[in-house]
Amino acid sequence: MTFPGLDRIEALARNLDSWQRELAGKMTELEDSSADGMSDSGLVRVTAAADGTIVSTEVNARAMRLDSYTLAEEFTAAAKRAQEAAAARVRELVGEVMADAPGGGRPVDAPGGGGVMADAPSGGRSAASSQAPDDRPDWY
Repeated sequence: MTFPGLDRIEALARNLDSWQRELAGKMTELEDSSADGMSDSGLVRVTAAADGTIVSTEVNARAMRLDSYTLAEEFTAAAKRAQEAAAARVRELVGEVMADAPGGGRPVDAPGGGGVMADAPSGGRSAASSQAPDDRPDWY
């Protein structure tokens, strides 16, 4: 006796194996990736890892002429740009993997998926809702 869905299940299993290998490669690529951010003046460059961790900074000697407030703004702008670029790279890699995933990019609410898109890495939550509240003192 043959089962009509057995061929589809076997094909899906083969696809899952190749997708898993691709996912492992993308994860390695992601772990090794970083992104740079430059301040408006070009005097400060910050490098962020894929998880947003600042891994290095470069300060042009001319930046030492800036007052402390301006220098802090330069660092903040460069760090923010580096982290945004790193996050964009993560989204790009996740998008590539999800597009190649078996059934990738389709709504999960098909049977019982909860209405979340399969290609939404945050599980449907917005980035703003996952941020910690601002705990700086009022005088900052």
